Amino acid sequence: ETSVTIDDCVYVIDSGRMKEKRFDSNKNMESLETVWVSRANALQRKGRAGRVMPGVCIHLYTSHHYEYQLESQPVPEIKRVPLEQILLRIKMISSFAGSTLNQVLAEILEPPTEDSVSGAITRLFHVGALDKDQELTPLGRHLAALPVDVRIGKLLLYGAMFSCLDSVLTIAASLSQKSPFLTPFDKKDEVNKKKKEFMTANSDHFTILQAYNGWRRAAAHSRQGGYVFANENFMSNRTLTTLVGIKAQFLDYLVAIGFVPENCRVRQKRSGEDIILDITGPELNANGNNYKLLSGLLSAALYPNIVKVLSPEKFYANSIAGAVPKIPKSEELKFKTKSDGYVFLHPSSVNHSVGHFASPYLVFQEKVKTSKIFIRDCTMVPVLPLVMFSGNELTVELVDGTFTVSLEDGWIMFVINDHIVGEILQSMQKELLKLMDKKIKDPSLNLNTDPKGKKILSTITHLVTHG
Repeated sequence: ETSVTIDDCVYVIDSGRMKEKRFDSNKNMESLETVWVSRANALQRKGRAGRVMPGVCIHLYTSHHYEYQLESQPVPEIKRVPLEQILLRIKMISSFAGSTLNQVLAEILEPPTEDSVSGAITRLFHVGALDKDQELTPLGRHLAALPVDVRIGKLLLYGAMFSCLDSVLTIAASLSQKSPFLTPFDKKDEVNKKKKEFMTANSDHFTILQAYNGWRRAAAHSRQGGYVFANENFMSNRTLTTLVGIKAQFLDYLVAIGFVPENCRVRQKRSGEDIILDITGPELNANGNNYKLLSGLLSAALYPNIVKVLSPEKFYANSIAGAVPKIPKSEELKFKTKSDGYVFLHPSSVNHSVGHFASPYLVFQEKVKTSKIFIRDCTMVPVLPLVMFSGNELTVELVDGTFTVSLEDGWIMFVINDHIVGEILQSMQKELLKLMDKKIKDPSLNLNTDPKGKKILSTITHLVTHG
């Protein structure tokens, strides 16, 4: 629909379809959808021919569809995309300092609905970009500088800070794309069996990470090796190659805002070859296989998408050593979210057939409603990393002689030995925010060499890894 006039353009074929940014309410993320054009779009397309000589436009849809099913005008972008990045940029402009976000957006020609604005503010609060007074936090200032979904942005920043850069880049790229695993209708069991071979730490996200790393190693030897690995494991080589490009783009964003050194840019590589692990080096990837830490960072990005695992009453079986608890079957477990009530794990999840989880909490990316509400792509997250990285204020209290740390009025809770443990967790949360603020003031600051910054990060890493 470009306004450029091509002198010898005589014929235009209008498919009636176009790519458009939409907001996926299930994922709370942007997606690029193929949708029908509006009548205004169709008219603009027709105008590419006939400007300087007679022309013909062929529309590949009926006149009835044009008259009665196409919208007259395209939906304004501000009404069909998430508003988080817009709100963050408004907060960065000093001339809007005296106005609320709703007041600023109400002044534009076609403002978004109040519900859309309120929903975006709530999501920014949950991700830790805005405080209760709708002011930018240190994290929010960094997220405003990244042209990505705020949840992916938060995951990228934390991954760079906590030295698990390459793993987080892979996970972040996979969050923004469809799964690399193919789902042939007649081979679902074989696909699930292959996925189980890569299963790691009760996580769909880490399963994709492991599968991707296997493909990367195969593709590093030869392009044919990558194709063979993908085919043998029911994976899309095209999707995997796309992830390589997205990772490089995300890395460039982190370099641009000073979170990663300039010498880590991906400059030249063979098409489809992932060399990020090599160029970023061991220092930025020291915790790349620390799945407790990674699950905490994932929960930080996707919070409040948390599922509570409810196990049945314990039963015991007699043995020579005495009574031992029986592990429940997967169908005996129940799953519950705070907003939707009871939900179900999707059959495509590697956790679908799991009967016991070491932690009673799962963080998830997407929910789908069919006959039931299904949770896709979930990761078990230990309680300590979940509490540490949630970004929400922790409540430490004494209940019936036992100290507990809780979030969201007790929805997430665990027992601690004494109040000192709770105070340490609260202190570490505050120190992490201070470190973010320090990084904003000095983007060139290397947190791996700064004595105080390094100590804070290593303390938090040790805390969530070893408890």
